[in-house]
Amino acid sequence: MAKKPEDHLPTKAPRKSGKRGIGPKPDEEDGKELLSDANKRRGKTGRLPGLEDPAIEELEDTARDYANLRDDRMHLTTKEVEAKETLLGLMKKHKKETYNHDGIEVKITHEKESVKVRIKKEKDED
Repeated sequence: MAKKPEDHLPTKAPRKSGKRGIGPKPDEEDGKELLSDANKRRGKTGRLPGLEDPAIEELEDTARDYANLRDDRMHLTTKEVEAKETLLGLMKKHKKETYNHDGIEVKITHEKESVKVRIKKEKDED
């Protein structure tokens, strides 16, 4: 019997993924691990992706409180920056590098073009 040119080719089509290269597609049972009844998972099913978590009021309330405090802090930060710029402008207007009076100390820092403010707390005399 004479050999046909097609005899050296695989009988089945190659896999579509192309990871193993050209070759016959393995049988379905060869690639899968069969679980016996004893090895199957039982119990609670896991969460499906895309579904929301169940409501936990304690977490939601604390998250809202945190978000409100964070927003208040951010608002105060913008006010602090504005007050600092005003103070720097006043120090330049009065041509002062430092200012000391009644426990209030203000210094201009030239590295960052900013001011430092220290207010000394008075000690209570009993």
